[in-house]
Amino acid sequence: MALRHDSNRQLWPVILAAGLESHFDEKGVAVEDCPACDSPRSLRLNLRSGRAGCLQCGIEGPLETYIRERMEGLVTSRACDDSEDQTEADIILLPTPPRRAAAAPAGSARLRRAADLPRPAPKPAVLIAPVNRPGHMVEKIIMTLLALLFLSAGLAAAALSGYANYLAFGAMVSDPLQSRVWGWAGVIASVCSFGGFTFFWWHMTHRRRQEGARTLIFALAGAATSIAGTSLFMDQQAAGHSSASEGAAIERQMIESQLVELRRQLDGIPAETRSIAGLQSYLEGVERAGRSHQKPYRDAQNELGLAQRRARLEADMAAARGQLIALGRATAPGGPAQLSLPSWAFALMLEVFSSQATSIACVSLLLLYGLSAGGARPRRAPD
Repeated sequence: MALRHDSNRQLWPVILAAGLESHFDEKGVAVEDCPACDSPRSLRLNLRSGRAGCLQCGIEGPLETYIRERMEGLVTSRACDDSEDQTEADIILLPTPPRRAAAAPAGSARLRRAADLPRPAPKPAVLIAPVNRPGHMVEKIIMTLLALLFLSAGLAAAALSGYANYLAFGAMVSDPLQSRVWGWAGVIASVCSFGGFTFFWWHMTHRRRQEGARTLIFALAGAATSIAGTSLFMDQQAAGHSSASEGAAIERQMIESQLVELRRQLDGIPAETRSIAGLQSYLEGVERAGRSHQKPYRDAQNELGLAQRRARLEADMAAARGQLIALGRATAPGGPAQLSLPSWAFALMLEVFSSQATSIACVSLLLLYGLSAGGARPRRAPD
């Protein structure tokens, strides 16, 4: 094997004695089951650095100590989270490495066996807290802000989905009490959808696969119900808008017909008909002169009736034009063709925003402040 150089010459005899020479690859790295947390293939043995460390529970120590304990049968497996009294910051102490044995004499045909190697009594290693790498606090603050942003966006999407479900399911029944009951059932489905995925991650992290599967089914059922409610709400709104547009078009036709009739009646009034104010002034003068019994007075009264009728027709036409302006947006052509997104696609995206954004945010906050509560895992002091 091409790994026996100066950096690992002292460890190679021990590795040969333990029968682990075939476990290391060309880079001098081997992976074994962790004796501290029972995680399969999570303990990394680095022949070049002479260290052994678990990628799951964080235990770390000299490689020579691990190999000697394995040879002596002192390595035992115990799960890190099986004990109720043990916290995640606990770590299994590794004994300090014994002094290295003297090099084999030159010309020796065989390496000394493990039983012949000196076995000094182990003593507890001193643990020191690791020094946070530069920028760790800044990274934690940035991730916290992003998690809170994701949480806000997810809750906002969940609120929109719950509102849509409430209106959609409530509109399916005519009874007011049942309408409220079914509406709140849609809100509950929305809550179950965006909260279930966080519980699924939590159960799977603690290897409770059966509970995780049940939670996943629960979350998917809530998500499907929420998607159906949101899609139904959008279809109801589209149908209502289409019905309103059709009603507005019919009303517009009726108003236009009314305008045509008003215009025809207005055209029947002679154009030389004087204004109402002028005719009233003329009639008052005739009455003061005492000639109200003459024909010009009676003609002026008839003309005043026509002027008043013309004023009413013009007022009716102005009101009809105002109604046409109010209905213009509902019946006016929409210009260039607009692409419409299917309701189920929008409901699916809203559900993904709701469930996954809140789940990602909650998981990030748990990792930053929950699962890593108490600070980073302590490491063993270098020998």
